[in-house]
Parts: sequence; C-alpha cells; structure tokens
Amino acid sequence: MIAKVTRGASGRALIRYLFGPGRANEHTDQRVVTSGIVVGVDEGRMLSSAEIADLGMALDAANETHGTDPAGGHIWHLSLSLRAGDRQLTDDQWAEIADKAVRAVGLEREGLQPTAWVAIGHGTSATGNRHIHIAASLVRENGVGVNLWQSKRTLSRVCHEMESDFGLAVIEGRSGKGMPGLTRAELERTARQQRAEPPRMTLARMVREASVASFGEAEFVRRLRGSGVLVRARFETGGKVAVVGYSVALRTDSDGKPIWFGGGKLARDLTLPNLRQLWESSIGDRQSAVAEWSRISSLTSIRNAVLVDPADWQRTVADMEETVERLKVIPMSDLALWRDAARDAAGVYAALSRRFEGDHPGPIAAVSDALARSAQHRPSDLNPNRSAMHGLRGMAAIVTQSRLGGDSPVAWVPLLRQLGRTLESIADAHAARGEAELAKALVGRLSGDLEVLHDHFETSSTRELVPEEQRFRERAGVHSLAGACTTLGIEDDLDLDLDHGLASER
Repeated sequence: MIAKVTRGASGRALIRYLFGPGRANEHTDQRVVTSGIVVGVDEGRMLSSAEIADLGMALDAANETHGTDPAGGHIWHLSLSLRAGDRQLTDDQWAEIADKAVRAVGLEREGLQPTAWVAIGHGTSATGNRHIHIAASLVRENGVGVNLWQSKRTLSRVCHEMESDFGLAVIEGRSGKGMPGLTRAELERTARQQRAEPPRMTLARMVREASVASFGEAEFVRRLRGSGVLVRARFETGGKVAVVGYSVALRTDSDGKPIWFGGGKLARDLTLPNLRQLWESSIGDRQSAVAEWSRISSLTSIRNAVLVDPADWQRTVADMEETVERLKVIPMSDLALWRDAARDAAGVYAALSRRFEGDHPGPIAAVSDALARSAQHRPSDLNPNRSAMHGLRGMAAIVTQSRLGGDSPVAWVPLLRQLGRTLESIADAHAARGEAELAKALVGRLSGDLEVLHDHFETSSTRELVPEEQRFRERAGVHSLAGACTTLGIEDDLDLDLDHGLASER
C-alpha cells in the first residue's frame, strides 16, 4: 500500500475535484467510504451537487471560524493506493483502513476535539490500481491545529500493518530502498506517443543490461551509446576530470526534445557510484572512462554480432551452472549478495528482452523488472563479493553480442534452463525471509511466461529466432566480426566490438 500526502487551502476545491471527473476523466465510481464524527454524509453513493458543496464547506468551517491558518494550508489530502493487480478490498475494509490512518496521525485522538474528515473511494485508476482519498481539516473544532509530527513515518508503519492484516502486496520501497514511481505526466505522455511503456522503464533495462555486460566504465558508456541511448556525463564542479554522475535519454523524432533521466531516477542501484562497484578500476581505466564520457558521437551504431564458437556457449553454460551452485550455499541472511544476484540476473533478462522482444517488451522484460525490484538495496548494505556472479555477467555479454547460426534453439535452451534455476534460487531466498510477495512475483505468473518462452525456443526455427539486423548479415554473407566490420565499413578494432545497438533509432 502506498501513501501520498499533499496540503491545500480549500476544502471546497478538493471535494469538488474528488467528486469530479478528474484531470483526464480518470475518476469513476466516486462514493463516500466513511467519515468522521464532524461530517455527516451518506456512505456508498455519489453525492448531489448540494451535498458536495456542504461537504467542502464542512472541511473549511473550523479554519474560517477561528482563523487558524496553519502554515502550508489547513487541508490535508491523503491518497492510499494498492499496487496494480493486488487483491480487491471491500468498502468496509477501506473504511477500517481510513479510520486507522486518521487515528494514527492524530486527526482523531482521545481527549482532543475532533476534526472534519471524509474518505472517498474511486474506481480503478488509469494505472490499474484501487485507492481511496482522505480529505481532512488540520484545524480542530476548537480552533487548535493538528500536530503532524512524524506523520510520514507513522503512515509508513500503518501501510505496512495494513499489508499484513489484509494480505496485500508488500511495497519494498520503504526505508530508503526501492524503485522510483511513474508520474501521471509520464503515463499520459506515453499514451500520447503510443509507446509500449514509459521511457524511464525502457532506459532502466538498457542501463542495467549495459552495466552487467560490461567489465569497465568506458565499456559501459560505449555499450549504452551503441544501443542507441543518448548519454551525457555530470562532471565534478569546476572541471572535466572527474565524472560524478550521468543522464540518459531515448532518441526522439526530429521535432521532439529528449527527456533526460539521471541514474538515480531510474533506480537506486543505477547511480554511477553504485554502478562502479560492479567493475574493477585502475587509474588507466578511470582515465579511459573520462575520455569516453567526454566523447561526442552522432553515429548510429549497429549491433556487432559475432558468431560465437560452440565452445564459448558451452563455457557460458558451465559458468552459469557454477553460479547456480554457488547461490545454493549463500546464507539467506546475506541480503547484499542476494540483491546483487538479482541485479545481475535482471541485466541478463534485460539483454534477452531487447534481443528478442525489441520495442514490444513482454514476459522477458517483466522478469527483468521483477528482479530489479528484488535488487534494490539500502544505503547501509555492505558491498557483496561479486565473484559469485561471474556466470551471470558472462552470460549478459554473450547474449548481448552473439550471433547465432543453425543451432540457435539448441544453444539457447540450456542457458534458459540455468536462468530458470537462478530465478528459483532468488525466489526461495525471498520466501525464506518471509517476503512472500516478491517470491510469488518471481516464480508465480512470470514462471509461466518463461515456460512459454522456453517452449518457443525448443520448437521455433532459427529463422524465427534471429533478429532482423542479424538476418541482414546472413543475407550479406557475414559470419564473423571481421566480416561484419568490413560490410559495415568499420575498422576491425577489438575496442569497438563491444558496442552494440539497433540499426534503427528508438
């Protein structure tokens, strides 16, 4: 359950808005769920215009009578929402939740004058979740203001209790750990542009893929640019020597401006300091990285696919098997290492998604996103021993840049099997720690999607599996890195063979 609080200066305006159609006609099934002792209004139905006006007046009455005018406004607006796809709650259950929330923050407290408040329910939102709104006055009937000290922490605790009491999905983003939420503006812009998903989600997977498949910071920047992502560095104030952050954006049409996201806006683990923990660094590596960040390239890269030797595929499968065996002996209490395993696995699935789902993210992208949520950490987490994740990073690299021949299904099925075992191990760790919702997300609905994908690989022909840009190479008779470079007019430079991307701009 997610709580969001805003303040305002007009109860009348807020009530009109909550009973109105919303900014984008998103309000449906508006009804009163419950209310405080000061507000007398029928529950379970839409109100008339006169009743809406009276309710708004009741919220403003105490402040207008006593002239208290607390800083920030006398109207307190709390929205409580469930994650899309979570279980449904009845209005009686929502009323119980609303009552606990207002009592917990002190709107109603024994020995103190009450305040005017009302809980209003809506139908399913544009993002697919169920929710209620609580509108309340922060001025008590005797003119005394409500003390909201530590109310945000209190609401976080209440939400956690409600998740347990009502069997709701547990939100993992509390205590400084989690994934940034999408804004209404992002969702509306995505709909206008007819994108499959908001750019922030696409970029997060592309950055995750590049970071896990790279063995250094300079290579990471090259991979991002090679995939068609716009990249810019944030240098330390007053110089061009030290890079302290970065931003990324998707390419747009000629008349559109790219929208930039800093690494921390994608996810906590995608900030530059956290990414640097993935790579071993020397003075030479850092200098090379600064040079790469500073380079301005307007070239559109094409994936430099390499026809990987069968021995390399076998070695990758063996490394994955070893990684799975190492995961079996990691203590369930070693949260840092389990989150790191989830992070690297998310990067592998991100690479698979971009490789085979392209601009239409499906079940593979969903697995990557679920693993990314599992990977989020707290600032206090210790750095893990990354040697246990060697197989996942190697697999990310081979998935990203390999070109398959006639044995495509045969090569992919063993890797998918090992990825499935990795997924099960991470889910088991969540289940052992009592994090049932995350475990369910990893092996419940998503495991079924992966089974369909597994069957697809086993039954599909090579022609169905090989992406379009690789069919181009087949038609041109290109079967090696050198041949690809020659066909594309690129020098056969091993420093460039890790750049990859799509022939068309995103």
